[in-house]
Order: sequence, then structure tokens, then C-alpha cells
Amino acid sequence: MNDQRRRLSLRVAYFAVQAAATFGWWAVIVASPAWRRRFAFGDAGASLVPFLAPDLVFWCLGSLAAAWGEWRGAPWAVATRFVLCGALGSSLLHAASLAARSGAGWPGVLLMLPALVATGCLTCAASASDA
Repeated sequence: MNDQRRRLSLRVAYFAVQAAATFGWWAVIVASPAWRRRFAFGDAGASLVPFLAPDLVFWCLGSLAAAWGEWRGAPWAVATRFVLCGALGSSLLHAASLAARSGAGWPGVLLMLPALVATGCLTCAASASDA
């Protein structure tokens, strides 16, 4: 397998795993009040509700779209990676501001940070090799 194909396979796998992990995380949060309280911003979990739809649309479906676009070699895959990276950054900043204000919710922020860094690195590295 050549180097370019290996990098492509890594991106496809990463974005697919990120989509599955996001969906799995939300399934656990919705199903378990105990876990929901661990990640909430100082309440029983109501503070997480505004994150549900955007996370499922951008983190989950966006990651699936990025994986599909990478696998197909679609020209829109580049834009999808950048939109995904921006959505992850926005979500992380929003969560960090709520955590700083409430003093709670830091475990969720810490889980999002590696995803944002990895997505950013894959996005920038892929864009540099596409040029």
C-alpha cells in the first residue's frame, strides 16, 4: 500500500470511528442519568440538551460525511473536513465556557479536546498533501 493510500485509509477510519464514538457517547448519556450527571454543567443533565442535536449533526453525521467523502475521493471532502473541524472547535469552546462558569462538566471538555486536535491535524495534513 503506498503512502498516500495509507493516509487516506487512516482518515477514513478515523472519521468513521469518531462518528461511532460520538453516537455511542450520546447513547450512554441519554440512557444513564448517573453518567449524564458526570458530564453535566452543574445540574442533572439539562445543560447537555443544547449539545445533542449539533453533536449528532456535526460530530456524528459530519464525521460520517467526511469518511464517505474521503473514501469516494469526492472534491467536497476537503470542505467537509474544515466544516467538521470548525464545528468541533465551536462545540469545545462552548463547553469549556460553560465548564469554567459552572465549575463542572470538565470531563466532557477533556474528551472533546483530543478529537478536535486529531481532526485538525488530519484536516491540515490532508489539505497540505492535496495542494
